[in-house]
Amino acid sequence: MIRMIGSAGLLSLVATAALAQNLPAGRYELNACSGNPYSDGVMELNGSEILFYESACTVSNPEAVRGMTGAWLYDAQCSGEGETWAARYMIMPGWDNDVVFVQEHWAGIYAYCGPATPAAPAPAVPGGASK
Repeated sequence: MIRMIGSAGLLSLVATAALAQNLPAGRYELNACSGNPYSDGVMELNGSEILFYESACTVSNPEAVRGMTGAWLYDAQCSGEGETWAARYMIMPGWDNDVVFVQEHWAGIYAYCGPATPAAPAPAVPGGASK
């Protein structure tokens, strides 16, 4: 019985971490929606990816922030403009579907501007064969 309770607790913790891995999907812009897809203030969150105008990050190791409902701290591996770097980001819900994005020495509020851009489908293979 004690093993069952312990196992259930562990599974619950793993499930919570797995759900947190998925970022709040959508297209966001710093402060307000401009509709400009090339703005430096655009950020897309989808699954475990953060896409900016000229860079992209993959997040992992979500850690709930104690005392801040919905706030998660992530490790990020990023690349852009020929560079790669590691970072820590905190992402948490704001007021009106927006998100608060925090990194070392900076924080911003990103307004929700709609669903994330769907991934482009894989190009068709000539002759209808699949890879």
